[in-house]
Amino acid sequence: MYRRYLFLFFLAVFAGGSFSQTIWTAGPMLHVNFGDKKIRASWGLEFAYWNFRSFPYSIDFCAEFEKKKIRLYTEAQTGIGVAGISAGPVLEFQTAESKTRLGFQTSVWGNYYWGFDFRMRFIDGKVFTCPGTYLKVGFMARDENGEKIENSGDHDWDD
Repeated sequence: MYRRYLFLFFLAVFAGGSFSQTIWTAGPMLHVNFGDKKIRASWGLEFAYWNFRSFPYSIDFCAEFEKKKIRLYTEAQTGIGVAGISAGPVLEFQTAESKTRLGFQTSVWGNYYWGFDFRMRFIDGKVFTCPGTYLKVGFMARDENGEKIENSGDHDWDD
């Protein structure tokens, strides 16, 4: 049993050094929001900047839309590529009531290009449980020297 935890520890410690790059990711998200007596779906578009040069860290930005609500949030994240955690502030515009609320959310996630997350959101004294799924695609990748990483499918054969 302890071998499994030891393996995960070493994977987390050494995974960042093996990537040695920065990358932007973007993609759509879909969540089911439980709380406040109603179950509602929300969708959003999220962008994230990842830096793997030492300890892997990220910051993301998202606009999320739900019936009668618009949310803007940013989260600090860390992970080992296939799994991670994140937390940050949420600004929610309740369009039916013309109210603006500030909240906080935290998530655990697992992915590569297609992922799943479990989010807890705290807004206006209420707790929301929000499982979801998303797609992410990477762009503007840079290596450890800051040089652009070219996609191998873009090779110029006349060189």
